[in-house]
Amino acid sequence: MKMDARKYNEQTMKGLFRKIYPVIAEQALARTGIRTGLCVDLGGGPGMLGIRIAEISDLRVVIVDPLADCIALAQENIDAHGVGEQVSAQQGAAEHLPFTDNAVDLVVSRGSIFFWQDQRQGLREIFRALRPGGWAFVGGGFGSKALREEIFAEKADDAKWNRGRRERVRNNPPEHFQALLAELAIDGVVDSGDEGTWILFRKPESSA
Repeated sequence: MKMDARKYNEQTMKGLFRKIYPVIAEQALARTGIRTGLCVDLGGGPGMLGIRIAEISDLRVVIVDPLADCIALAQENIDAHGVGEQVSAQQGAAEHLPFTDNAVDLVVSRGSIFFWQDQRQGLREIFRALRPGGWAFVGGGFGSKALREEIFAEKADDAKWNRGRRERVRNNPPEHFQALLAELAIDGVVDSGDEGTWILFRKPESSA
């Protein structure tokens, strides 16, 4: 995926979407119950979700993104928020996570799964990297109905953005993700509603 990372950071992550990351961070921690250990913000771009998770928990966070420009911007944001002792950033892809087996307590990912080259392999890699008892919170959304409507209103005249969003929704319905979980024998749920579409699963303790 090609993108102007700095423009995306300023206009989207820290601009239009700035309100959604605190909401999604709270939702991820509440749904999974994970507040300590290692968290991976997968496909995190400039890292605003991972940074917010670090600010409201005791988790160590690694922001992982395939684009070098995004990693550089994530480091800038880490420094700006003063969370350098708790958050780091490194280049990597969902299909080949740079973590050993059973190493990660929580994987969060907002919006990136729609752009993975191989969603099945990405989910397989997340499951491999999770420790027994660890959780994944992966998908996309805007945090709440009110925030979604606010963003949609601001983007009403952006034909390219709306076309891309509709295409991603059409190509990635909840049943598509549920089928992937079934193929991988991962016991999880796919929640779809005002908060977005989120894949949640926990690695069984017996996977140790």
